Amino acid sequence: MTGKIGEEERRKIVVVGGGFGGLNVALTLASSLPFDPEIVLLDPQERFVFLPLLYELCVDDASLEEVAPTFSKLLKSHPNIRHVPARVTGVDATQNTIYYEDRPESSESSSAGNKKNWQSMEYDALVIATGATIQLDGIPGASQHALPFYTVQDCYKLRSRFNLLDNYQYPEKKQVVVVGGGFSGVELALNAMERLGGSSKASVTLVNRGSE
Repeated sequence: MTGKIGEEERRKIVVVGGGFGGLNVALTLASSLPFDPEIVLLDPQERFVFLPLLYELCVDDASLEEVAPTFSKLLKSHPNIRHVPARVTGVDATQNTIYYEDRPESSESSSAGNKKNWQSMEYDALVIATGATIQLDGIPGASQHALPFYTVQDCYKLRSRFNLLDNYQYPEKKQVVVVGGGFSGVELALNAMERLGGSSKASVTLVNRGSE
């Protein structure tokens, strides 16, 4: 966290990143500070993704609203937290100013060519909680042949791939490889097996760096 908080006239806190860390920071600060802050949550997405349940959306065991509710719905009871759909482009720590592209996913900004809707915002405290992103380029062939599984869009792509597999007749079992033995990877592997018709029709291999 950078900047200064606590002074009566300086109460704006900007949180960059709307994942688990960023959202929890915003909610905690909104209720635990000795003053009523204005909290701005900057994230380009409209929805918060509950990653442990993403596999359920993939196999139709949960709805979109259960797995990825909108920030507006989550923050409805927290009027001092405001979500701004934006992508941060820079920070001037000496001036306590953050720069961002407003609504980067909108069709209007993409169709405007080089003209971007750049904005700036002053803050009294800044929290960077952007988390991690999946990088497939470091593994030869992964970006061409593998599907990431981290966002709602990734989930829908994998669901479409499962639907395609349903329409093809294979002389042998369908082969699926899941890389990553964390909670999401294990649950995805188990549910992929069930989704594809069980062990008689599919083989799912779970690849993990460790033994546990």
